[in-house]
Amino acid sequence: GGAEKMNLSGRCLCGQVTIELTEVHPQVTACHCSMCRKFHGGPFLALAACSRDQITFTGESLIQRYNSSNWAQRGFCRQCGSSLFYYAQETAEFFFATGLFQELTEAVFTEEIYTKDQPLFYHFAERTRRWLELPSS
Repeated sequence: GGAEKMNLSGRCLCGQVTIELTEVHPQVTACHCSMCRKFHGGPFLALAACSRDQITFTGESLIQRYNSSNWAQRGFCRQCGSSLFYYAQETAEFFFATGLFQELTEAVFTEEIYTKDQPLFYHFAERTRRWLELPSS
């Protein structure tokens, strides 16, 4: 059972960086941590983890990576500044921003992480699993 995996096409604001993803799980997670909120201008609505072999970039030379911590990098377009992804160095997984992709008809908003850092002025109406930090293993 379960929803179908998604094949997605996305792009940054200026269109110079494009992203093709294959076989992405449909679950979407919101991260409320302060770093994600600074990088994305609000909660990070992230696609499920993708490995490098699921991803085809064009304009990859325009992707700038910022070492935001000892464990993660954040990617953005150096032309227009669009926030592209969170890269977990230990697992070599990419988490892409949902806003880059148009055709997310199969996506399902399933969980929220770092809810302990969530500002009081917003909340989502969808019923999600909410974790104070990261999900328990």
